[in-house]
Amino acid sequence: MFKRSLWLLAALILPAFLFASLINQTRATSTAVLIDAVLYDGLESNDLDEAVRLINVGNTAVDISGWAINDAVDSSKLVLPTATINPQQTIWLAKDGAAFQRQFGFWPDFEVNDTSASVPNFAGGSWPGYANTGDEVILLDDTDDVIDALVYKSGDTTITGWSGAAVPRTPDFGEEGQILYRKRSQQTGLPVPDTDTAVDWAQERGDVVNGRKVLYPGWDLDEFFQTTKITQTATLTVAIAPDNAYDTLIAALNTAQTSIQIEVQTFENLGVMDALIAARQRGVNVTLLMEAAPSGGVDDQEKYICQQLETAGAACWFMINDPGQDIYDRYRYIHAKFILIDNKQVIISSENLSPNSLPYDDKSDGTTGRRGVLLITDAPGVINHVQTVFNRDFDLANHQDITNTAHAIGAPPAGFVPITETGGISYTVRYPNPSVFTGQFAFEIVQSPENSLRDSDSLLGLVNRAGAGDSVWVEQQYERTYWGDNPTDDPNPRLEAYIAAARRGADVRLLLDSFFDDPDKTDSNAATCAYVNQIAQDENLTLACTTANPAGLGIHNKMVLAQIGGKGYVHVGSINGSEQSSKGNRELALQVQSDDAYALLSGMFVTDWVYKNYLPLILNDYVPPARYILISEVLYDPFGLDDAEFIELTNPTGQPVDLSNYALGDAVNRADFEDTRRFPAGTSLAPGGALVVATAATAFKAEYGVNPDFEILSTDDTVPDMIDDPAWGDPNAMLQLANGGDEVILRNPADQIVDAIAYGSGQIAGQTSCALVTASNHSLERYPSWRDTDDCAADFRDWPFPNPGTLP
Repeated sequence: MFKRSLWLLAALILPAFLFASLINQTRATSTAVLIDAVLYDGLESNDLDEAVRLINVGNTAVDISGWAINDAVDSSKLVLPTATINPQQTIWLAKDGAAFQRQFGFWPDFEVNDTSASVPNFAGGSWPGYANTGDEVILLDDTDDVIDALVYKSGDTTITGWSGAAVPRTPDFGEEGQILYRKRSQQTGLPVPDTDTAVDWAQERGDVVNGRKVLYPGWDLDEFFQTTKITQTATLTVAIAPDNAYDTLIAALNTAQTSIQIEVQTFENLGVMDALIAARQRGVNVTLLMEAAPSGGVDDQEKYICQQLETAGAACWFMINDPGQDIYDRYRYIHAKFILIDNKQVIISSENLSPNSLPYDDKSDGTTGRRGVLLITDAPGVINHVQTVFNRDFDLANHQDITNTAHAIGAPPAGFVPITETGGISYTVRYPNPSVFTGQFAFEIVQSPENSLRDSDSLLGLVNRAGAGDSVWVEQQYERTYWGDNPTDDPNPRLEAYIAAARRGADVRLLLDSFFDDPDKTDSNAATCAYVNQIAQDENLTLACTTANPAGLGIHNKMVLAQIGGKGYVHVGSINGSEQSSKGNRELALQVQSDDAYALLSGMFVTDWVYKNYLPLILNDYVPPARYILISEVLYDPFGLDDAEFIELTNPTGQPVDLSNYALGDAVNRADFEDTRRFPAGTSLAPGGALVVATAATAFKAEYGVNPDFEILSTDDTVPDMIDDPAWGDPNAMLQLANGGDEVILRNPADQIVDAIAYGSGQIAGQTSCALVTASNHSLERYPSWRDTDDCAADFRDWPFPNPGTLP
């Protein structure tokens, strides 16, 4: 902040005049009042809604009577009347109060054009008229000293009160209506310390988290700048699509007695329509707010549904964009997916009201759909916050961008016949019922466009806490490689946060959709996975990315699972991995600490992960994932000495498996001259995890750079030994696999075979053996890692790149 000094002048003139000058100086030298925001390219014709916002960041009120704004230091200025700005108060100065109110939803504090008796006029002067190509915004005190300045785009950067480059507008977002505004401190919500440079402003390009932002008229940024955090005793219901989400949603809607309020992008599900009509027949008020211009347009099925709902007395409303009437929608898309029921329940989801996500077929023979998750809670704090979001968005009294069906989308074509068939049989339902948890939960509500990119809390803040021993698993419809032209200049901060967690030692996996994805596009999920996996390979990180279609119609989920410090966290909502989703859409997600919900959804994730690209196009010979521990990789002929042999196990189930006293060996019968070893008490294998048993830890580490989980020989005191079982085989024998053929057998504590393979001359009754590998240091690797047919040749491949501890 620049302030011209009067001290030298005052020292050279009469004492009486000096005293008067000092009185004036006390009021004018305050640097607590700043230019806080500027709308230079208005939405209305002739930019009638141009406006400037001031803020007092100090702790005392400031008299701004006679102060002025201008676009140059000259006599042509707009002078404020008698006015005071209180601590942390903001005031809007507008060209035309009525135009401002139409776009912002409230009246300004002062206006030039006299459009309302309730809005004070300025004391004199005319509106500066800020150029769309670039200009200067200058705040002067009542002695014409420069108090603050902003230079944007092609404006004159040499003016008093400014230093360095001008503030740019944020590209890839509409310039018309884009408000330049000061960055906020994530801790206080107040503007960051003023430096008279572009780095003070939220549009500056150097800060990918706090900069590169946008703001448009009608947003509630200050109200929702912080995420809402609530710890309450509550019920948390987790429903999984397409398995049980439809039935769970209908059951919740059927409990409604007074009101159902829905904010969602699209609605094409006739079963949900029927439930809402039934609610209306019970006297329940049903209100829907939807997107009038979704990608691909509004489907005739949705027009039909709204027609039927409105006939029953429900109300379909849409957020619209009609520039011919000076109506501009506040958000690029309404993409949030939430439902409020009787002020007693809230449903926050990754799914629209789509028959593809919420099929209502008979699932006893399977179904087909999109993978997604619904969270339902009765936590009062969560309900109250989501109700506030709905009230702000569905504000008919103050915002003109909401209209009803007739104006927004019209009726379906005459004779339209709705689609009633849903589902299929290609996906076997794994979760027939929702899971209900009760207890004290720590909730955090994350929403776009206001706070989803905070990195002190919100999603990025959670991911930033993950380090060695933690995990971050992402199941997402899409995650862009970058937000602009390339990952160096325009990184996706979400993706980079996941990668940074892996660099700190966390286990990070990204499971992205393959059904909707176009691998040929530069912003595809395939491109993201290639980028991530190359980093993982180059830096030797526990980081992997793959695409999948686990339920037949794609991954529509927006879910992040984190286990940090032994605690499980779940993030579910509507927020995708694009810049638009974080910065320009209305989005909503619920983040909750729940070990139970984490265990459930991590199990789902693991099973979805192992499906990868293996989901069959036809069901002939299809084998579902095993429900027991599998032998997943065997290296029996390493280079040099056999001390680097290893056996890898994997858990393809959705739950941890206790391996205490499980047996691993090559003894088919108790009396064989072979060996069997037991796992120590307390051994557990996590869902989707891998466990490695090596002959000698020292030789294994020399080859692979890390220790195995267990060893046969006692070569390293830090690696636990497998326990010899004298009841099986020869007590003097050692578990070492023969190069010409052998068996590998896993038994449970009751000595029942859980899994077994044989290769070469090895034989196991009822199983087909593998051929010998074609070269030394090739492993037998189960591919895919979850499939078991008891045919080694079908289940395993000859793999030239042994990768113990990492599944294919």
